[in-house]
Amino acid sequence: MINNTIKSAKFKLSQHKVQGETSTLSIFQVAKLMDMIKIGEEQSQKETTNILFSLN
Repeated sequence: MINNTIKSAKFKLSQHKVQGETSTLSIFQVAKLMDMIKIGEEQSQKETTNILFSLN
């Protein structure tokens, strides 16, 4: 589920980059998408680490 959110946010940001000034996203929406990517990637890394430690 986290991966889908990250992929969706990355896609929206890439579309924003391509559209440039014609993009409908506000600076606040872009910042929120960037935060979602950063937080989501951190959570994914924590989950991977937790899984590895629980296997040991």
